[in-house]
Amino acid sequence: MLDLNQVYLFVEVVRAGSFAEAARRVGMPANTIGRRVQQLESELKSRLILRSTRKLTLTAIGQTFYEQCARNIEELVLAGQQATDTHPEPSGPLRVALSADFFEILPISVFTDFLARYPGISLELVIDNAYLDLIESGVDLALRPESLLDENATRRVLRKRSMRLVASPKYLRACGTPASLDELSQYDCLLVSRSTGPQIWDLNGPEGPARVQVRSRFLASTSNPVRKAAIEGLGIAFLQDAIVKKDIEQGRLVPVLDQYRSEPSNICAVFPNHRHIRRGATIFVESIQKKLTELYKE
Repeated sequence: MLDLNQVYLFVEVVRAGSFAEAARRVGMPANTIGRRVQQLESELKSRLILRSTRKLTLTAIGQTFYEQCARNIEELVLAGQQATDTHPEPSGPLRVALSADFFEILPISVFTDFLARYPGISLELVIDNAYLDLIESGVDLALRPESLLDENATRRVLRKRSMRLVASPKYLRACGTPASLDELSQYDCLLVSRSTGPQIWDLNGPEGPARVQVRSRFLASTSNPVRKAAIEGLGIAFLQDAIVKKDIEQGRLVPVLDQYRSEPSNICAVFPNHRHIRRGATIFVESIQKKLTELYKE
């Protein structure tokens, strides 16, 4: 009789694309996984995987075996997860993907309180602004703007976000305060962007949606460098409310043309499709939602 643990490891190696990545996902040494897959091949008396230093390739028999086993193994794993998740204390690794900007918004107490409350969980944060395939990257949940989600994604809305124009008092004393959106083109604007081409800010004001093209001598791919540049007096920035909330309260930044904001959008927790949502992931999302509600009440 085949060892189902060996079959499971074989399926994980194929899904991960390498023994090293499969080892990281399942928390087992790569050489142990390699030995277990070799034992499976011995039981089947067939080579399943062709190994090289650069890539992993399935044999024809390996491809057929994977297609026959993958779905059944997934159902067995999900059944095991569901049985485990009925335990009152969740445990195991939890892998969460989020952008650098969202990490800046979240207080570190979100993570420390969660880990203190659930000592059986180990938390891995994947901080990356690039779009990740959640299933391929082995992520249990991701925190993303709703605008980046597939319409069929399994999601939970965490909070609304909007953006506003801000600048330091020092910059406004030196350069003046714009009286209208049209005047923004005369000011240094600080951009969160990966593109050096023409930059457009989309805003919503008393007269409805408005678009304005701005110029900049400073741009960055994430918000925090732009926030710091604004505090130092380099120009006017267009940033999320939550990112500049404390700076406005403490006088480091002041609103500019505050009747204009971005169209509100949702920040969501999104879960991989076709996978059982682990209890630890849902509890983590609840912790974040509660903390955000406390910190950013309108």
